[in-house]
Amino acid sequence: MASDERKQYRLKLSYDGTDFYGWQKQPNQSPTIQQTLEDILSRIYNEKIQVVGSGRTDRGVHALAQWAHTHLPGEVDIPHLQYKLQRMTPSSISIKKLEEAPEDFHAQISAISKCYKYRMFPRKSPNPLIYRYSWHYRHKLDMDYLQRAAEVFLGEHDFASFQSKGTQVSTTVRKIFISRWVQKDSGFVDFQIQGSGFLKQMVRNIVGTMLWHHEKKTDIQVFRDILEARDRTLAAPPAPAQGLFLTSVQYPQ
Repeated sequence: MASDERKQYRLKLSYDGTDFYGWQKQPNQSPTIQQTLEDILSRIYNEKIQVVGSGRTDRGVHALAQWAHTHLPGEVDIPHLQYKLQRMTPSSISIKKLEEAPEDFHAQISAISKCYKYRMFPRKSPNPLIYRYSWHYRHKLDMDYLQRAAEVFLGEHDFASFQSKGTQVSTTVRKIFISRWVQKDSGFVDFQIQGSGFLKQMVRNIVGTMLWHHEKKTDIQVFRDILEARDRTLAAPPAPAQGLFLTSVQYPQ
């Protein structure tokens, strides 16, 4: 089925990240989203197929709208391939869209911003039906404090204090467009953030730091001080992975 003629396609995916070691394939063959997709497409086309995602979600992190691109040989019957992909992938991955993409499209480089939400469940008793998708937090949340803390991160800053080790980047400066806490009627509390890009575990580190100081009722100035220090040791440990969702990726029209 191999062919020298290739066209580029993009996929929109959602997935439950609980049973995966993140997006990026690992040398030890631990299950990842990228490896799962590449293995299936390689079997379909009987040759090695590569898939590039918009970013690397960590182990246990979920996605409502992850984008990826790939080059496929020959003529592609898009509805048939999407159906076949969905049949062959685990039920924890949904192939929401498959479409032809311009050759200059790159799932990661072409992205102009990304949105995440971090979901909290502030109740004394846990709910076993949602523990895979939220942080069960046993105390009442001070929404006014958290909102004021969230606003500190708006704008362009050096987020070196909130970058975990493991990924080399040319700069740790990022611009944040939205940073807010939202109380849901369902009882969940979501931290919503949109930015030009994110460093490794940046959102989880921000949430973990906000909640750590929330418990101590530290003055809001502490968040500005941590940002300006560009020192990871001053921020708190990351919030648990299961509460984080990649909700959308924005591209130029």
